[in-house]
Amino acid sequence: MLSTRAQILAAARRLFVQQGYQHTSVREIAEQLGMTKTAVLYHFPTKADILAAVAEPFLADMAAALDGVTSREEVFAGIVDVYLRHRTLLRDNVMHDLALLAQAPTVSRFRDLMFQANRLAAGPDPTLRDKVRAAQAIAALSDPVIAHADEPADELRAEVLRGVSRLYAE
Repeated sequence: MLSTRAQILAAARRLFVQQGYQHTSVREIAEQLGMTKTAVLYHFPTKADILAAVAEPFLADMAAALDGVTSREEVFAGIVDVYLRHRTLLRDNVMHDLALLAQAPTVSRFRDLMFQANRLAAGPDPTLRDKVRAAQAIAALSDPVIAHADEPADELRAEVLRGVSRLYAE
């Protein structure tokens, strides 16, 4: 049995996908679970807190993927693996309702992780060319995963990484 907190997050995620974040109320989340609005607010003081909790596993996995990497290939593989693991969140919540990105702490954390990924991928003492190519490669990791989220993960991963490697072919 899921904890009350996990049940709230699951119901919220379903409603966010169906109706969008802006059109989902805390009351509706509570009704989905046969709870009172007050019971939901006990676990999450605001609807924004629910949204942040929905995004947290993605952000934690992204931070873990960047921790201790030693090559740009590890950066790219780590990021694409996180995107693949969370592809339904990215496709269903981010693409259908950009409110996820509007939550200041969430977007700040994601932005910081992307800057870290860019620095790691560019390498030590990067030239402008290194920085631009790293930024292009990092940016090229997410869209194919979101656009083709229903494809087999192993095949999609291979194609995304193959495409990114072409940026570095001389």
